[in-house]
Amino acid sequence: MRPGKPRRESQTAQLLPAAAVALFTLIIAAIAVHAPPKAGEMGVVFAPWTSQGEAMGAVVAAGGRIVDSSRLSNVIVAYGLDEGFGERVRERGAWFTVAAIGLCAGVGGLS
Repeated sequence: MRPGKPRRESQTAQLLPAAAVALFTLIIAAIAVHAPPKAGEMGVVFAPWTSQGEAMGAVVAAGGRIVDSSRLSNVIVAYGLDEGFGERVRERGAWFTVAAIGLCAGVGGLS
């Protein structure tokens, strides 16, 4: 091995910290963009086998208002009137809440 020529493995190893920082930054940015508000409009995600009627019933029972349906039948766009809405709707079967953007945005299906 020549002393002046760097090994290919060492070059790859040098890039790993930068790649890890870039990946971490992308993950944090995705979480920040999709973080639900404490109160207000949000997407409420239920199990895929939950019907739209059951999901809407859980939202209303938790004290939320139905805003719209979404592109996915197990996601309802809801308006939480207070900061406890997210916790209450999870107690009634929702998996989690997200910002009402992207796949969790309304489609204008309810009138």
